[in-house]
Amino acid sequence: MRRLIGAALAAGVMAAGLLGPANAVEVGHEGCTPGYWKNHTDNWEEASPDQLVSSIYHVSPALATVTLEEALALRGGPGVAGGEQILVRAAVAAYLNAAHDGLGYPWRRFAMGLDGRPPLVPYVNDALESGDRATMIAVARRLDADNNLGCPLN
Repeated sequence: MRRLIGAALAAGVMAAGLLGPANAVEVGHEGCTPGYWKNHTDNWEEASPDQLVSSIYHVSPALATVTLEEALALRGGPGVAGGEQILVRAAVAAYLNAAHDGLGYPWRRFAMGLDGRPPLVPYVNDALESGDRATMIAVARRLDADNNLGCPLN
């Protein structure tokens, strides 16, 4: 029921011209993993595999030339640099989930999400800009949990 009400509200807002293209109005309890997005680039909406992560998130110079597809394969590691990689991998999957109209992902890219989740992009940027590994890992874990809610896409 909540999903139907949310979809109806979003449809009304879109009809009024207040939202841009493909704003993934289905907010709920679904999410696809970084591995899914890495292997299904044909399902990406509003992003392309060769798009730079830095076009969305405020990453360090070390990740400035990394593409979204490359980010999905980042492994992480020790220190702040490793924490940044872990967060960016989860954040790229979260961005793709939030952008997809066929997913009921609980985060919105630039608006409040389900159950008061903050807007995704500013939330991730705040963690990246903190320069604190523990903060980055905490945000990555939260996103990773939602990226693993279950993927209904083929």
